[in-house]
Amino acid sequence: MKKTIQSREFLRLTVAFGEFVKVRNYKQGRSNLYKNIITEFLVWLEQAGISRIQNVASKESVRYLDYLSSRPKKRGNGILAEKTIKLHLFVQGLFQVYLLENKEIQNAYYIPSITGGTQKPRNILTIEEIKLVYHHAENEMEKALLSIAYGCGLRRSEIASLDLKDVNLIKGMLVVRQGKGNKRREVPMSDTVLQYLTKYVRDERPERLTGRNQNEEAFFINSRGRRSTGENLNEILNKMIEQTGKFELVQKEITLHCLRHSIAFHLAENNAGIDFIRSFLGHTQINTTYIYAVQNKKRKPVVNF
Repeated sequence: MKKTIQSREFLRLTVAFGEFVKVRNYKQGRSNLYKNIITEFLVWLEQAGISRIQNVASKESVRYLDYLSSRPKKRGNGILAEKTIKLHLFVQGLFQVYLLENKEIQNAYYIPSITGGTQKPRNILTIEEIKLVYHHAENEMEKALLSIAYGCGLRRSEIASLDLKDVNLIKGMLVVRQGKGNKRREVPMSDTVLQYLTKYVRDERPERLTGRNQNEEAFFINSRGRRSTGENLNEILNKMIEQTGKFELVQKEITLHCLRHSIAFHLAENNAGIDFIRSFLGHTQINTTYIYAVQNKKRKPVVNF
């Protein structure tokens, strides 16, 4: 196989992708490696008679995996290890994120994967299922819980640790003071989320405070006037899901973290950029966010409830 790119378009994309990775501080020292991986992919495309990125389809991606699976190592004997092939496929996905964000392509193409071991799939609710669960919320706390878990995308531990002072109803901003990796982040609230949280804070939370717990700082309070645990909040969610009477929804075994995954996918469907989703969810690395950002689905607005 030839070693250099001939197409001016592909040369431009290679340089731009290298800057894309470097600017985002993806991983120290990985910019050149990722650029070289994409260069090999683009050279392969040229060998296959493709010189415009808009002409790449799912079949090319599948054929490229076949190529990688039999490609000899550049050093040593044998073919590429599975770990190396997975890296190539991941960088392809990251390249696709760049292409989508910069409108080089209109739709994502399928990128195959190699399954090494068993991993429990992420259970995602559709927007219609989210609306159904909201409909079966019995009180303001339950609606507020859904709004924090889905509308703000917080982790279960972040929800349980949330204090009243962390929710600014005037500015419409929620602060996660100690997220994963001890990272602090600010999460904007939509008008709908703000409405549900305001009703909970104004009408229901004061009623849950008992005489001895008037100074409780927790945002979510249990029936005894104390901070609700993550386990308790998951139980409340499970009760709401069971009340929908929808067997398929119950079978999904939805947790608070599944609501976080759901809003991430819906943001991606709404064409939100990977950097926004990354900041919204509090991810440290882009690769954690990548799975949400390249879904080849019809893009719809995220609806209000």
